[in-house]
Formats: sequence, structure tokens, C-alpha cells
Amino acid sequence: MGPSGNNRGALSRAQLWLFSTALVITALDQVVKRVVVNAMEMGQAIDVVGSFVRLTRTSNTGGAFGLLRGRGNWFIVVSFVAALAIAALSRQIARGRRVERLAFGLILGGAVGNLIDRIRLGAVIDFIDIGGSGYRWPAFNVADSAITIGVTLLAVSLVFFGGACDGRKPESDVGDGQ
Repeated sequence: MGPSGNNRGALSRAQLWLFSTALVITALDQVVKRVVVNAMEMGQAIDVVGSFVRLTRTSNTGGAFGLLRGRGNWFIVVSFVAALAIAALSRQIARGRRVERLAFGLILGGAVGNLIDRIRLGAVIDFIDIGGSGYRWPAFNVADSAITIGVTLLAVSLVFFGGACDGRKPESDVGDGQ
């Protein structure tokens, strides 16, 4: 029996890395949001890089960047299903490229970070506020950033490297038994 055959129930290092990435993103998101809530009043803005980059405490009942406001319950379901799907597919994801494992870890961590807010508060805490010349991008947070970066990494992997299902031998970490 090979190394993967005798430990079917155990997490591989690649899966552990995926879940660790998600845990770090979730924890970072929640800690930063807690600091923002404790340090700022709702609507308060603090200039960081002139008025171009601000910290502005807001609340968002919609999706990333304020899309579909007022559909919090729908986003609870979507976030929960996405997190479950990534967890359920973690063995397959672990066989993919490192960049794809990182991407799914970022997406999972971001989904869970925002899910915690939605369940606890009924809305997501947003605070990163960028813009100028009369236009401001909708406020966002660490979780939104992680999800956006994760989706971008997956798209780049798919477009430029053919994605995880391109028929090549999966990438493995040195000594992780894959």
C-alpha cells in the first residue's frame, strides 16, 4: 500500500496548507474588523493616503463591494455552500498547483470571514475606502480582498496554465507524501 493508501482519513500536507491559509485569512479578517469596530464610529473616515485611501467604517448587507444589498440571507447560503464545497473537494484541490491551493484557501478564508459577520451581525463590516475625483470604489474588507485575489489567481491559472485538470501530473510539495 502506498503512502496515500494507508492514511486515507488523514489530511495531506497540501490539504493542511489549504485549511491553514483559510484559517489565517479568517482570523486576520475578524481581528482587523474588531479593531475597526472598537476604534471607529459607523461612517467615520480616516485618511490614510490623503483622501485617496481612507478607512471608513461601513456596514454591508450585500455581497462584495456592496453588490446586491439587502440579500444577506442569500449570501449566508452561498458562503456556506462555497465553504462546504471547498472543504469537500479539498483532496482534489490538494492535488492541484500550489497557486490553486492558495487561491482556494483565500476564497475559503474570505467566505468564512464574511459568513461570521453575516451570522453574528446580519451584515458585513467594510472599511477599506479607495477613490478620488468624485468617484469612490465601494468599501471592502480583508475577506473581500482575499476572495478577489483567490478568484483572480484561479482565472490566471486556468487561462495561462490550463487549470488543475490539464492532464499533467499534479504538483507536490517535497516530502508531503503525494
